Amino acid sequence: MVVIAFFRHGKAEPKGEGVSDEERKLTSEGKRDVEAVARLFPFKPSIIFTSPLRRAVETAEIVARALGLSGNAILVDERLRPGSPHGVEVLESMGLRGYEVLVGHNPWLLETVEELVGGRIALPPGGAALVDVEAFKPGGGVLLALIIPQAARNCMVRNSS
Repeated sequence: MVVIAFFRHGKAEPKGEGVSDEERKLTSEGKRDVEAVARLFPFKPSIIFTSPLRRAVETAEIVARALGLSGNAILVDERLRPGSPHGVEVLESMGLRGYEVLVGHNPWLLETVEELVGGRIALPPGGAALVDVEAFKPGGGVLLALIIPQAARNCMVRNSS
């Protein structure tokens, strides 16, 4: 069984002068959203693969902390960089086994999930799509859950009351 959580990085600083796209950091809201979504994961992954961009690495670090993983569980993977080829064939080449998290960017994540599950979804910043992969081919996966930040924040508020 292969279950992949496709985790879109949290909200980041806007593009602007003085900060390259690669170095944009998560906002405070983005950090809170990522932690809230990660805390709703129904499984503990063995590895977190992340894009090398700063906002994705920060997201992976927050996910690892929230799930009780060490920093050694995070692997930077160039295949998750924006503009890289995407699709189910890339997933298969990654050697994914068991329960893993991929932290990256749209449209890479969104288009790959949609190809895998054979349908359309929305994946906002800080959101995660959990997919049970039966086969690395178009339509070879089943969407198990879509966790969006607003729903995760609502769950945290209810649990703290």
